[in-house]
Formats: sequence, structure tokens, C-alpha cells
Amino acid sequence: MRRYFRIPLFLTALCVLATALYADRTFPQATSDLPADQSVRFGVLPNGMHYVIMQNSEPQGRVAVRLMIEAGAFMEEENQRGVAHFLEHMAFNGTKHYPPGTLIKFFQRMGMNFGGDTNAYTSFDHTVYMLDLPDTKEETLAEGFQVFADYADGMLLQEKEIEAERGIILSEKRTRDNVGFRTFVAEAEVVYAGTRIPTRLPIGLETIIKGAPAERFVHFYDIWYRPDLMTVIVVGDADPDLIQTKLVAAMGPLVDRAPAVPSPELGQVSPFKGTRVNYHPEAEAAATSVSIQAVSPYQIEPDTAANRLKYLPRSMAISMLNRRLSILAKEENAGFTSARASANESFNLIREISIEVSAKPDQWQNALRVADHELRRALEHGFQAAELKETVANYLNGLEQAVKTASTRRSSGLASQIIGSLMGRHVFTTPATNLALFAPALAQMTPEDCLAALREAWGDHGRYVLVNGNVVIPGDAKVSIAAAYAAAHQEPVAPPAKIVDEVFAYTDFGPAGKIVERSEVKDLGLTLVTFANGVRLNLKPTDFEANRIHINLRIGTGQLTEPADQPGLSFVANSIFISGGLSRHSADDLRRILAGRTVGVGFGVRGDAFNFNGSTNRDDLLLEFQLMAAHLTDPGYRPESMRQLEKGLEQMFNSFAHTSGGALNTEVPLLLASGDPRFGIPPKAVLLSRTADEVSAWLKPQLASGATEIGIVGDFDVDAAINVVARTIGALPTRDPRPELADRRQVKIPTEPFTRHFTFISEIPKGVIALYWPTADASDVHRTRRLSLLGGVLSERLRVKVREEIGGAYSPGAGNSSSDVYDGYGWMQASITVDPDKAEEIGDVTTALANDLATSGITADELERVRLPVLTSIRESERTNGYWLGSVVNRAQEKPEVLDWARSRRTDNEAVTTAELDDLAKSYLGADRVFRVTVLPDQK
Repeated sequence: MRRYFRIPLFLTALCVLATALYADRTFPQATSDLPADQSVRFGVLPNGMHYVIMQNSEPQGRVAVRLMIEAGAFMEEENQRGVAHFLEHMAFNGTKHYPPGTLIKFFQRMGMNFGGDTNAYTSFDHTVYMLDLPDTKEETLAEGFQVFADYADGMLLQEKEIEAERGIILSEKRTRDNVGFRTFVAEAEVVYAGTRIPTRLPIGLETIIKGAPAERFVHFYDIWYRPDLMTVIVVGDADPDLIQTKLVAAMGPLVDRAPAVPSPELGQVSPFKGTRVNYHPEAEAAATSVSIQAVSPYQIEPDTAANRLKYLPRSMAISMLNRRLSILAKEENAGFTSARASANESFNLIREISIEVSAKPDQWQNALRVADHELRRALEHGFQAAELKETVANYLNGLEQAVKTASTRRSSGLASQIIGSLMGRHVFTTPATNLALFAPALAQMTPEDCLAALREAWGDHGRYVLVNGNVVIPGDAKVSIAAAYAAAHQEPVAPPAKIVDEVFAYTDFGPAGKIVERSEVKDLGLTLVTFANGVRLNLKPTDFEANRIHINLRIGTGQLTEPADQPGLSFVANSIFISGGLSRHSADDLRRILAGRTVGVGFGVRGDAFNFNGSTNRDDLLLEFQLMAAHLTDPGYRPESMRQLEKGLEQMFNSFAHTSGGALNTEVPLLLASGDPRFGIPPKAVLLSRTADEVSAWLKPQLASGATEIGIVGDFDVDAAINVVARTIGALPTRDPRPELADRRQVKIPTEPFTRHFTFISEIPKGVIALYWPTADASDVHRTRRLSLLGGVLSERLRVKVREEIGGAYSPGAGNSSSDVYDGYGWMQASITVDPDKAEEIGDVTTALANDLATSGITADELERVRLPVLTSIRESERTNGYWLGSVVNRAQEKPEVLDWARSRRTDNEAVTTAELDDLAKSYLGADRVFRVTVLPDQK
């Protein structure tokens, strides 16, 4: 829930979170020729605290409030490593106005979900506290700012609470520990040597987590939690004047508790010439990674129009290089799985550029050759006009769509963007400003501009050549790596093959379909249509997202009819269908043909249907449906899709061998379904035995004539959308009625609960305890809603007992899942990442908590604290296209009861009683009904 680590493995996304570790805290627009968004109010209180207020209408009636402190792990002294993140936790454990143990319950009673509506994270250079307030009442705003005032100047930091939190932090450290994190640490010690990055990881040192005395927390808190290092960001559906009044009243009185101190020196990377090699083996890694990197010192530049334009050609060059790598990875005998290039500036400290290739361990030398050759191919031969045309079209389309959708952006996302702009010293500009700046430059850009930018980025900097992962290089590995790189570097590289333009081939599907029935569901704003060919179409126009349209198409019977003698066919179909492209265009061809258009199709095998989905806009709605119809009528099943699947399976099962995910994704689902082959992921050999021909044979009749229902939700004209569907899906051959398949909806839950133990090979000391109580299917929505709330109560008890009281897990949770496909099939589940030595204890505690619910029931306060956030979520979801499409519109004719479910959702949840939950708990959560699974590392 709370996050301490905000960066990906190689820090590739930190360009938007670059630090402002220098004295000037004026807003970035003060030193720029770029205009800040005029709808945003920027200000500074007399005590030095900054604020940013933006009125925004989505979600309606809610406000996103953020408190950002420009202090993180970088500010820690050597004996404080981990204190910044630990301190973030302590904000929830007792302040002036919220005694220990009361704040989370206070949030819940306000209708806020802990971990969703209230959260926090600590990064290297800043800490952020987040509240998404449930309404915009004056008293709610006042309470929100009072909480922030207490975070800023009211933490109690009691010794007892610090001691209690140590176990939670250690559990978080255990949860975060994985191969990727360990690899990042090893690389950072080499590539960022001389800086604070490798010595100030936010999670800190175990010795300090276990033993830092209270005075170290107080020392850090007093020095760095100062008003002049804080910014309050407020974005939401409320009057800015009211927000400012409440903000000033709560935050204005804050004062420094200690004298200011200079920001620490972050060190500096040392430039060098030539090549430096490093080898970091991780036997438990899913693959081997080979990278070439160049790192140099960087000092943050003013965010001006000229500087933004300066880096635009580099961005285009990196995009084109990544496109080449993506295409190359799919070729026969490619010898590697995936590759990517990146370039960015981070932390007012480093500039880096890299190319990274992932492969099987025995292919590391070829991966290194690919990295070197593709980099040199770009640097020596540049790019083609066709490549730049595609990249510019996509970039420009993104800018244009941002302008068209700006009016309905979500407040939480805007708050995050503002934080990124402040920490990166970027002006918070409007999408219109960005388009006006970049569009002329994109129109004039040439391949030569991009080549020059790429050459300048790599320059004559020394190169790191890094090999990590599950590769074993005998002898002196660094010598072998250096020799392999030198050999690859001496080989000449040819120019890339010339790109041939194509035209989209799927625009005519025959005469437009005729409408045989049309009706309105006025209270829900739906239009229901049936075409002569049997295709059903359900439409709901909304104003939730400007110029965005979301589409879902259900066809056929899905996994219900997966052949029993072809286990894993659904998994393979999910993996290869879209990547197999179309008969007349490969997936890569489609990317080029459709560049600059907002279209795309996703595919998935669901329990009782094959599912196609996509998002588009008014201008591209016809093209989106043409693309969807093309996938229905002429899928490609090209061989590159199977090659990519095979590579992906290699990595997935390597990961399964060394993590709890192996048993939990393969054997456990199969056990809980009494061996039904439709459940769980089959062994790798079984999946590899499946073929594209099998997938085609299964899908072809379903796609040709299976029952079809389409849902469209978003910003569109109803009649125009009906016309588009009539010309595409409505013009296809006649659809069959949807079969009942009653026999295929049967699945057996084991008659007797079991206890099973699984192991995996790992030196990382963490495992999972998973408990399952059989419940019921989703045919009775009244019951399903109550089971969901009961799951929330169990989850809350786990938080209090397992996390807060005994510090046994970082984020224990529980919830109910009731199937709407399989009769009688549903589970209440609790899944907890644990210290292996405590697995048995945590399992016993969880079983006892559930059994106590069954025997003693729940309290009215527990029900309210779980229900009120749910009601807030329901209210917000009613203005989201995702809810309407996924829960109502996509099958409004096949399953018309969903219309009543939408109508009753709020009132039914409001009507739930403790007695009803007590009855369900008594029926389902007894200790004699629990299925218990432990998955632990075998560290022998």
C-alpha cells in the first residue's frame, strides 16, 4: 500500500521526478518563458510553505489533496538510513489530533479506503502524503488539512509506536525483496558509484530499522519537515477560494522546529573513457539481461521552450530505435526475447542513456551482439523517413488527444503530474501549450536531426557493459564479457532494410446490417439495438471522458468450451491471437499503417466468452470497428506469435521455479477445482505442445458465428455509432443464439478441506500463506454484495491483528470472489506474504480471525468502517466509463438483470445489516471449512 520505492530497475522513469536539491524553491515558471496553466493557482504562505490549487470536475464531488515534503532518503545521515521512510509510516501512528490507532479508522468513517484514498510514499528526494477526500464539504476539507498539519508538525513519535512499527517495516522490506531489486542494487553500486543513490535506498538498512532510537526520528523530522520544504497540492471539484481559506487556516500557523541545514551533497559520477564491465549473476532471475550504458554528470536546466525542443529529436530517435528492437525480437532465430533503449536525466545529478537486451542465459553473447549492432546501426546509418513519419504521427496524435481530453482529466492524476513538475522543475503547462510548442517542430524534423541528437547523447562517454541474471559465465566472467563485446564491436553493421508503405486492407465487410429492434432504457441512459444478423449492441453516451470511447465485444462461449484434451489452449490463445496480426498485415505492419490514429484491439479468453476491447475517439471510431471486424474475420496466427510465446514461457516458468507464484498459479487453482483442466496454468511442456492450428480450429467457428454482444460507452453520438457498427460487425454473417452449456458450468469443489505445502528454490526469505473458504457463485447479487463486505471485514481484521499488532505482514488482505460462470463456485480468500518462520503462526491467526467472525459475528462499527468507503467508491464509479462498460453495458441484453443490479447497488449496500453478515460468516468462515496452502522457499 504505502510505497517506498518509486523507480524501476534502471531508474529509467526518473526524468519526471528529478530533484530540486538546491536553494531556489520558486515555482518553475518564474525562470521560464513557458506559461503555466492559467487555471492553476500557485502561492506561498508567509511561513514559506508553497501551495498549488486547481479546480477540476472529475471525479465530481471529490478532492485530491497531497502534502509533498522535499526531503527523502537522500537527506538521511549514515545512522538514519531508512528513517525517512520509517517516519512516513509513523504519520499514521499518532499525532496531536489523532491518537495512536485512531487515524485509519477515522479515515474509514469518513468514507475513505486505507491504501486507496489515503496513502503515502517515500522516494530518494521527496515524501508525499495523499488523501482523496470523499466529498467537498467545508468540514471535510478542514479535516483533510488538519490531518496534513499533523503530519507536518504533529507527529507524536512515541517509543511504543516506533517499536510496534519496526516489524511492519521489516515485513515491507521482505515483501519488496526480489531479484529485480537485488539486481538494481548491484548495478547502482557500479554505475552510480560516487553518488548517494546506492547508499540511500529508501527502505534503509535492517540494523537501523530494528534499532534506531526515537531521537533519530525526531532529529530528521525537526530538520526536514519544515514549512519552506513543503508544498500542498489540491486538485478537485471545489471552490479554490474555499480551499485556500481552509489551507491557510490549517497550514499557515506552522513554524520551523529546528534551524535549516544545507541539502546534502549527492556526489558525482566520474566520467571515463573506454569500457567498464560488470557481471552480476542471479540464479533466480527469469532471464539474462545485457546492457550497454553511458552515464555522465548532469545539472538541471531551466524548463524553457528551447530546452524542451532540444530534447525532442532525442526522444524521436529513442522511439525509433525501440521500434526496430521490437520488430527484430519477433524474427525467426532472433536469439533474444526483448530489448529497449532509454535516455533520461535524473536527480540534478546524472544523465544516462542505455540499450538493454533480455535473453536466455546461453544466448548472452548474442544478446550483447544485438545491443552493440543495433546501437551502431542507428549511430552509423541513421533512420529512414518512414520510421520518423510513424513516430511523429504517434507523438503528435498523443499531443492532440491530450488537448481534446483535457477537460475530463482525473484529479488524482493531475495531482501526480503537478508533483512531477515541481520535483522536476518543469512548468505545469496545458496540453494546448504543449501541442503549440511541439507540433511545428515535429513538422520540420528530419531523420538527420534525430541521428545528430542520438550521436550527441552517446557522445564519447565511456561505456558500461553489464551482464546480469541467470547466466553462469565460467572463469573470469569480466574478461569473457569484454572479449565478447570487443568481438561484436569489430563486426561491420549494414543499413536497415528499406520500409515499404502499406494501406489498411480491411474496410469493406459487405452491405450494412439492418436494425430489427431498438429500445431505450431511459433511467440508465442506454440504447439497446439488435441487428438482423443477431448482433446485439448496447450504447451509453457519457461525458465522463471527453473524446474517449470504450468498446467491449463478447463473442462465443470462451473457456467454458475449451477442449478437455487440450489444456492450456485458452492461455495460448490469449498470448498469440493479437500478436499474430491479420492475414494481410502483421502486428508490426499494423502499428505502422495505423500510426497517428487512436485505435487498437485487445483480446482475452474469458470464462464464458471471447472478449475483444478497444478505446478510440469520434474521428477513429469507424477505423476501430474495421480493425475489430478484421480480427474477427481474418486473424493471422503468424509464426512470430508462437515464437514470442515460447520465449515468454521460458521466463515465466523460470520465475515460477523461484517464487510463490509457481504453485499459486499452477497447482493450487487446479486443486481447488478438483482437477478441472480449465483452472490453473498447465506445465510448460503442455503449453508448448499447443499449436496455433489448435487455437485457430477452436476459435474459427466461434468468431464466425458465435453469439455476439457489443457495448459502447463514452463520448459519442448514438446514431453515428450505430451506423459504424452496422457497416462492420453488423454486416457479418448471422450469429448463433448463446447456448446454455449447463453441463460445462459445473465444477467440483473438493468435498473435504485440505492443507497443502509447496516449496520453491530461493534464498530470498519470504513465502505466502493462502487460505480459502468456499462460498457461493454470483447468481444472487444480494448475497454477493454481502460476501464482498464480509471480505472487507476480514481484511480489516487482518490489518489490525497481523499487520499492526504482531507486525507479521506488510499488506495482509482478504476478499470474496464469486463466479458468474460456474455454478456454485466462489471463494473467500486471504493471501499473506510472510517470514517463512512465521507462516504457521500467521496461518493459525488468520484461521482464528475468520472463525471468530463465524462464531461471534461483527460489530456495527466494523460494518460501517468497511461499508462507507464502498459507498464512496460506488458513487465515484457511477461517473466512470469502466464501471458502466464492464458491469452493465457489455451484456445488458444477454443478462438484463444487470440493469436492476445497477439501479439497486447503492441502496442495497446501504441496507446491509450485521445480522446478514453474521449469518454468512457462520455459513462459510468456520475453521472446519478452510483450505490452507503454504508456499515457502526451500533454502537448502
